[in-house]
Amino acid sequence: MVLLDFKFIYSNSKQKTYAKIYNDDCFKIFPKIPSESVDLVFADPPYNMSKKRGLGWKYSKHITMQEGWDIFSKDDYFQFNQKWIKECLRILKHGGSLWICGSFHNIYQVGFILQHIEDVKINNSIVWFKPNAQPNITCRMFTESTEHLIWASKNGNGKKWKFNYELIKKLNEGKQMRNVWPIPLTPKTEKWAGPHPTQKPMELLRRIILACTNEGDTILDPFLGSGTTSVVAKMLNRNSIGIEKERKYLDIIRKRLNPPQKKLNEETTLEVTAV
Repeated sequence: MVLLDFKFIYSNSKQKTYAKIYNDDCFKIFPKIPSESVDLVFADPPYNMSKKRGLGWKYSKHITMQEGWDIFSKDDYFQFNQKWIKECLRILKHGGSLWICGSFHNIYQVGFILQHIEDVKINNSIVWFKPNAQPNITCRMFTESTEHLIWASKNGNGKKWKFNYELIKKLNEGKQMRNVWPIPLTPKTEKWAGPHPTQKPMELLRRIILACTNEGDTILDPFLGSGTTSVVAKMLNRNSIGIEKERKYLDIIRKRLNPPQKKLNEETTLEVTAV
């Protein structure tokens, strides 16, 4: 296991924040995180949509959906989802929010699991509409141009979820924000540090983090991928804990959290510790 410990000082607010990155299986790291210690969990888990031989089409040599970490049997996948959701809810504070991203491959199963957990309330189902979605390469079904996000909250001990209504309304030109979010696919300008097959756009995380946390709050991402959650948390003066199993993505995360050029109003220090 490698721990990357990034610490940031924002001169405009004098507030110190951190980003801790663990390179290991999330189930080995969860026991190290205290119960009721984070304000928000954002999870972009494996969707179980990959194929052992990948997926291609006759007009191109390009192969997609061939990631080993995204392949489970049906029974193993259900147990996997139950297990990580249970641990994330243990770590989440009462009144905290759990956001889970998915497609039709996994989102219904995730919702089913959440509906059977006491003290958990599903507040919204968000539809992320991709105006520039990839074409359907099988040519045997409608083009998939959306992903879905479940926003749930842990409401025990008499605490209600946090929702920064006025701020989100202001971000939406003074109107209530609806649950269909037109956000393009991740632009090339956000992929400068290296390729990742499921990198989420920063705008998606910006809305979620601003809606459900305040400055100084702590966010957990158990499937960090290319590090988008930690990057946006840093920009918005939030702390973050990220777990990423695949070592090959650590360099991308490191570059994005400690880019070659710093902002003028920001002093950044980096400590890397092998554990």
